[in-house]
Amino acid sequence: MSASEADGAGRDVLGGRPGAAPDVPRAPGGVHNAVSGGVFHGPVIQGGQVTVTVAPQPVGTPSSALPSPSSVHVGHEAELASLVAALEAGDGPAGPAVCLVTGPGGVGKSELLIQAAHAALRLRRFPGGLLYVDLRGHEPGVPPLTPGEALGRLLHQLGVPEAAVPVHAEDRAAVYRRHLVERSVLVVLDNAHDSAQVHPMLPPPGGSKVLVSSRRRLPAVDEAHRIGLDVLPHDAAVRLLLEVSARPGAGAGGPAGEEVAHHAARIAERCGGLPLALRIAAARVRGRPPAAFADLAGWLADEQSRLHELDDGERRMTSVLAVSYRDLDDDQRRLFALCGVHPGPRLNVHAAAALVDLPLSRTRRLLEGLCAAHMVQEEDRGRYRLHGLVHDYARERAQEDLPAAVREAAVDRLVDHYLATADRADRVLAPHRYRLQDERGHPHGTAPDISSRADALAWLAAELDNLVGICRAAAESAAPARSWLLADALRGYFFLAKTWTPWQATHEVALNAAERAGARREQGILHNSLGLALLEQRDLPGASAHYTAAAGHFEAAGDAHGSANAVENHAWVRHYSGDFAGALDDHLRALRQYERLGAERNRAITLRGMSLAELELGRVTDAIGHLQEAGRIFDERNMHLDAAMTLNGLGEAYAKAGDPTSARRHLLRALRLSRSCGSRYEEARARRGLGSVCRARAPRLALHHWERALHHYRELGSPEAKAVRALIAELGG
Repeated sequence: MSASEADGAGRDVLGGRPGAAPDVPRAPGGVHNAVSGGVFHGPVIQGGQVTVTVAPQPVGTPSSALPSPSSVHVGHEAELASLVAALEAGDGPAGPAVCLVTGPGGVGKSELLIQAAHAALRLRRFPGGLLYVDLRGHEPGVPPLTPGEALGRLLHQLGVPEAAVPVHAEDRAAVYRRHLVERSVLVVLDNAHDSAQVHPMLPPPGGSKVLVSSRRRLPAVDEAHRIGLDVLPHDAAVRLLLEVSARPGAGAGGPAGEEVAHHAARIAERCGGLPLALRIAAARVRGRPPAAFADLAGWLADEQSRLHELDDGERRMTSVLAVSYRDLDDDQRRLFALCGVHPGPRLNVHAAAALVDLPLSRTRRLLEGLCAAHMVQEEDRGRYRLHGLVHDYARERAQEDLPAAVREAAVDRLVDHYLATADRADRVLAPHRYRLQDERGHPHGTAPDISSRADALAWLAAELDNLVGICRAAAESAAPARSWLLADALRGYFFLAKTWTPWQATHEVALNAAERAGARREQGILHNSLGLALLEQRDLPGASAHYTAAAGHFEAAGDAHGSANAVENHAWVRHYSGDFAGALDDHLRALRQYERLGAERNRAITLRGMSLAELELGRVTDAIGHLQEAGRIFDERNMHLDAAMTLNGLGEAYAKAGDPTSARRHLLRALRLSRSCGSRYEEARARRGLGSVCRARAPRLALHHWERALHHYRELGSPEAKAVRALIAELGG
């Protein structure tokens, strides 16, 4: 390869055309010394001896070859400060010779490098000058520079004549290192493909430093000062969008400005804070009326076409992601594409293993590779996330690169995994609860080890955003019964956590599937559960409609136990409507039916319900007796949540009976038990009761309990928050 080929289309950072060193003065007839960096002056012959004088010269000064920084630089201020500080520091542990910036495509790595390089030059930290080369590690349709090509460009920037540039990469590296000995030069290597591309250009020990950027982690670049670049936080993303679109201060200029700011926030959210996506979006609305922001925000709402809207005619998000996808190996590409059939951008290693149908150990290695390529991020041990736009791209790749049969098989394995894990978690949380899966035996899918309440709660909370999509995938599969089995397995957690939105969404999907299949009894169970979700939110007409529908389905299916459930549940509609006598009648009807069926657990739940109606009717002694009987049954069965609910009822009953000591004792037990079983609702209920008990003698303690109760009720979106807020106001809090 010739020197001119090695240089290619590179720009000379030191000034002028490639291959020259215009800032180095040359004596007449002098030749630039490729080794010393000085200038050979004409040879002088004296006494038969040839004397060559070498005048040391600086490597050069920066020129336009180092790209200018963007006029708008928003975000990543802390990372920039860290990078500049590392460049200012001396060599050794305080200042490593290599500063490495990594992150996904479009996150702003090159911009950060350029900003840091210009800052270092302004500080005159590198008197020997600056060298810059784009290694083209991740450019669409362009192969990365080889180390030899990159070294050729650097040698030209150092002023080495083309004829003096060695042919072989190893020789070029040796000349390059000799040039940097005893010099303080900043070398900027942008867009590196891998560690092997970078290693030959690392400086020798001394005053020089290297800035490197890459989409990969480059683990073999040892002892580097590493900065992992992430997307911008929401406020910075909105600011970048508005400033690049030349609309700074939107929102302060009346309704039109406020409308732009509102839609800019929606655009920033749908770009996921990715700087390149935000700049493309800004280019699409620049110079256009405010309505353009609303249009673009609407177009970006469609996950199926969002990526293709992020195209300004010169920059395309799909092109950026395609290069990273192309760089993966075959197994990594397959796993990445299969992530596109997962309903959400977050998944755990067990779900990934189900998708790709590989052992956990192999799946972990593949995920590590995707993390190293910044296509996936590890959020927590064993849990991974794809950026929203990256997940959109994975969905495209799944549709285009994988046969339909492969996608369908992956979805089936994924649904089986979620059903098996949800069933296992539910059995830990509520071992005595009846569930539809009991009639079918254990689910077929593989599940992680969940042996404690903490494990079960952690898995369910982490997967909450995925459950609706998994339920929908099950309903649309060849085995739709899995949708109502999954919804039913989740009901206990939904009731515990009071997560009403996914509760309703999963059950509505499952109910539609059960209706299509004509599964009457299953429809009754799902209607009962949906009624409870609405009852918890005090939507009494909606709850009543579901309970009535449930009763009809149970009667048609000949399910006496289900019919009793519908009656017992409807009692609560009457209770919250203020018809306490009618509620007690319904409880008694259900109780007799449960006793005939020998359903002790349901009998205890009904006794607890009866007690609350009895308290409202002034029958305190009856209420306490029924609560004590219910509590005994719950304790025998280790039903901790039900026991906590019963203890709260006893605390309220003793308070009504004028026995604050017993009330406080039971409420404190309820508080401890509700916290241990993870029920924020029952904890809030216990604190509300404790506040009322100690209000007269310890108002500050009462205020503390009520404030904690209000915090939990607000988090849960509970209607009880209003009543507690009023109690705090009465106390002057």
